[in-house]
Amino acid sequence: MLLAFDIGGTFIKYALVDEAYQVSDSSKVPTPDTIEDFWEALERVICSFQNQITGIAISCPGEINSRLGFVFKGGLIPYLRNIPLASRLNKMFQVPVTVLNDGDAAGLAEARIGNLQDCYCGATFVLGTGVGLALTSNGSLISILHLKDYLRWPNPEEPPTIPEQKQFQREILKHGISSLVQNLGSAVNFVAQASQLLQLPEEDGIQVFEALHAGYHGELQDLFISYCREIAILIYNLQSLVRLEKVTIGGGISSQDLLLEEINHQYKLLFEESSEQRFSLLEIQAARYHNSSNLLGAVCHFNIVENH
Repeated sequence: MLLAFDIGGTFIKYALVDEAYQVSDSSKVPTPDTIEDFWEALERVICSFQNQITGIAISCPGEINSRLGFVFKGGLIPYLRNIPLASRLNKMFQVPVTVLNDGDAAGLAEARIGNLQDCYCGATFVLGTGVGLALTSNGSLISILHLKDYLRWPNPEEPPTIPEQKQFQREILKHGISSLVQNLGSAVNFVAQASQLLQLPEEDGIQVFEALHAGYHGELQDLFISYCREIAILIYNLQSLVRLEKVTIGGGISSQDLLLEEINHQYKLLFEESSEQRFSLLEIQAARYHNSSNLLGAVCHFNIVENH
């Protein structure tokens, strides 16, 4: 039995995961504000399961050396810098510990046991505090070293792109870069803004989507459409660079069918706005394990490391 952690900007989720990838005893704690409280939170959870587990699998945002389990920079969590996460927990609890980037974890779960199995080139976007991304091929993550094998351009067999299409692609790419810099794809930020529009006493994604289904709040609908277009643009830009076959959307928000419907709708609108079609419409669907994708992907990575 493994203890899996999904470290996020808002919560640290955790659960026990068995050999069949069945999840139990899942819970979460608020992500602490300091590194001292962070270590205390992890250690408290591990101590409560210490007699039941044979290893610890961690999904963490940011720049990770997955071979060493070392966190160079933990995404939007400011105190996670140059942290020997795996080695510290290994020394303290005397069990194997692995760490993988959260986007890679979600993608690996999809590639190994989810909706991207047997897919030559797939992508998983994880919508949370930020936007995570993983590219996978036939059950494995695509590394930077091998990315060139999946690039769409240059292709000498392709006819030259017409000027109107070049301009369209430049504008969409520029928008996409700006979106990433401003973190416009953040599901957490969307829910926060939507909750404020609805004058909710606290941020509540369930109430936000109930209001969206009701369809009576015009400003909320506009915000939602704008958010889904941001995600569609990210997908379109990636597809213009990489020979994608399928895309999955992860994160807790991916369990909302309305979200997937509107992302697909906005994605199709981008094709209609384009002057020419250089690639086919993709299938965009929810990650099979939704909010558990990062936990299960961390366990997939642990099993790969330990079995080698």
